[in-house]
This record gives sequence, structure tokens and C-alpha cells, in this order.
Amino acid sequence: MATGNGVRRKLLLLIVLFAFWMVFTASLAWHELVLGAVSCALVAAMTVSLLGRALDPRITPAVLLRLPVFMLRLTWEIIKANYDVAKIILNPKLPIDPRIVEYRTYLPDDLPRTVFSDSITLTPGTVTVELEGNRLNVHCLCPYHEEGLAGLEKMVAWLFGIRKEGEVTADG
Repeated sequence: MATGNGVRRKLLLLIVLFAFWMVFTASLAWHELVLGAVSCALVAAMTVSLLGRALDPRITPAVLLRLPVFMLRLTWEIIKANYDVAKIILNPKLPIDPRIVEYRTYLPDDLPRTVFSDSITLTPGTVTVELEGNRLNVHCLCPYHEEGLAGLEKMVAWLFGIRKEGEVTADG
């Protein structure tokens, strides 16, 4: 049964790669589709041979379906942070009080923690300085930037279908 699961993961990787190929080439010409299919198959095969697996077990079809929504929400957070940092730069009277804060995350393992860490760094005004276990050291330009970390963490948890311990949902 493990073989069937491995084949499905390889096929899922191939589909994801081919979807990116189609988006980036923006063409349905047969020669580009064939080239894309062959290229994606080669990349999928090399990935499996180098990593020993097709995809991280946390990358499921549900995660891939939520990914575009996550990316849109993250883009919105980045736009809001850009506006905030621009206001601070253009108005020297606004407070700048840089600090490094320690944030403990409830995200359970490396992939969600890395996505969270990268999301923080992509958002202007914050940079992840260190990620060790469940502890992140984050440089914040202003004290109130620390408040946005929990919202980003919640977005990443939603992406991976992770619930915080003790969190009650509507269905139970």
C-alpha cells in the first residue's frame, strides 16, 4: 500500500509542477505542453531520487487548494505592512523602537514553522533572525509589529490544517 501512496505523491508533484509550467508559459501550444510535461517529469524524478520522496508529507491536496488563498492573504498583509513602514519613513515623528522579540509558536514541525518564519520576513517591518525549535527571534521595527505575528501564525496554521491545543471549532 505504501507503493500506491508513493506513486500518488509523485503524480501530485508532477501535477503541481505542470500547473506552474502552464501558468508561467501562459500558452496552450502543443509543443510547449509536451516540453512542459517532459521537463516536469524529469524534475519530479530528480526530486524523488535526490530527496528520497516526492513531497513533504504535510503537502497534501488540501494544502495545495488552500495555498492560493493563503498567498492572497499574505500579499494583503505585505501591502498593509509596506504602507505602515512607508508612513514611518515619511513621517519622522512616528515612533521607531526596533527590538528583537522572542515568539513561541504552536506550529508542530519544520515545514509550517519555516513557512511562518518566511512569511514574517516577507512582511516589511519584521525579520526572523533565528528559528530554533518552537522559538523564533524576530526583529520588529515598532512595538506594535509584534502584535501581527499571531495573525500570521494563524494563517499558516490554517494553510496546513493545524489547530491550536484547546481550540474549539464550530463542529465540536
